[in-house]
Amino acid sequence: MIDSIVFNDRINQAGRLKRSRIILAVDLTDRPDLQEATIRTISSLEEHICAVKFNFHLILPLSRSELLQINRLAHSYGLQSIADIKLNDIPSTNEVAITHLAKMGFDAFTVNPFIGPDGLEATVLHAHELGCGILALIYMSHPGAHFGFGAHLSEGDNQVTPVYRRFFENATSSQVDGMIIGANQADILKELSCKADKIPIYSPGLGAQGGDAKQASISGTDYFIVGRSIIQSKDPIMAITHLRETLNH
Repeated sequence: MIDSIVFNDRINQAGRLKRSRIILAVDLTDRPDLQEATIRTISSLEEHICAVKFNFHLILPLSRSELLQINRLAHSYGLQSIADIKLNDIPSTNEVAITHLAKMGFDAFTVNPFIGPDGLEATVLHAHELGCGILALIYMSHPGAHFGFGAHLSEGDNQVTPVYRRFFENATSSQVDGMIIGANQADILKELSCKADKIPIYSPGLGAQGGDAKQASISGTDYFIVGRSIIQSKDPIMAITHLRETLNH
């Protein structure tokens, strides 16, 4: 059962409790001991993070009961859990996905604003009815992001608008709980963070994709999504401790 406190308040509480703005992307590759490895990873790093994020690496191979057990463990540590599924369908389909994932213990979900402003607003409303949050993709961190998020829309009268700006406007008006902008997109972070109207910015793309934690923090990132540079490190605890200290300073 999701706590009655709204998602943003819950993750803020977790951040204060852990003195951390780091979200661990637990994107482990499929393996025979996937659930046990996920539990070990979270348990060993929980004191340094405020939330965990699961992609299809875990959501597809693990069962509903296994995911519920992992999410209950995360909650026992005071962490929030984010399902990174990038919802991009009609509202009724998004509602089905969110309803099932909420029953598995997830607190928030990523959504692609390509569904349009009405679809995004309906998806946010349903998530909020369940006590969950929605994080909207505004500009992703992978190399090909510019083909979609960096494309331009023709507005008539020779006016063009970058897709990411329209996504930002729709996300703001839909009252999403967070916006995802790559840590390696410093100029866009600077442009949008001052207009975000207190909506937190979540940034993936640190380390493996070239984003710099200190620069992203200065540019406006509130929460830092980190995976491979921690999980694949020879010493994950040392790596995450160093990142946490860098951000706290």
